[in-house]
Amino acid sequence: MIKVFICDDHQSFAEGLATYLNGVDDIIVAGQARNGLEALEAAETIPMDVMILDVDMPVMNGEETLKALKKMKPEIKVLMLSSLNDLSLVDKMKHLGAEGFRNKEASIDDIIRAIRQINDGFTVFLMRKQETLNRLSIEYNLKHLTGQEIRIVGFMADGYTVKTIAEIMNLSPHTVETHGKTARAKTGAKNVAELVAIAIRKGLI
Repeated sequence: MIKVFICDDHQSFAEGLATYLNGVDDIIVAGQARNGLEALEAAETIPMDVMILDVDMPVMNGEETLKALKKMKPEIKVLMLSSLNDLSLVDKMKHLGAEGFRNKEASIDDIIRAIRQINDGFTVFLMRKQETLNRLSIEYNLKHLTGQEIRIVGFMADGYTVKTIAEIMNLSPHTVETHGKTARAKTGAKNVAELVAIAIRKGLI
């Protein structure tokens, strides 16, 4: 279960987001705060995996909170939210240690996907281009792939079937399929072709 903490001074937005997230099987909202100071105080006592942090807040804004949180609790991953679409802002939050960025106009499915990917160890940033086009930029942290998963991806790249890979590696076809699904989940790949493309592009195989 992914424990998520929401920090946003817009009560209706925060409560609506919390309601949606609490309806997801693998996510639970651990708490809420209306400013960064409250969020930091909560982080000292409330277990959380991911903090959703609004950039623009009173008392203590998102930037200040992010800096302090990464010093105090670096293990807590942070998804920044903003109504702004300034790419320099995205780069700044990334430089300060945020694991992700979403515009507040992003769909709930996008936010849920980002929470899961961040919890799995990836950095995920969503930006709008020219106010109309959405562009998803994911930095794949491939170090999370196991040696066995890398071998399987390599065999897939060579065109081997699941059955053949299973025979070569002395595994069951089900185990090979499971490793393949896990590798796709870790990299965010939608299918085997995209998984292979990512692995090749990153020099993994």
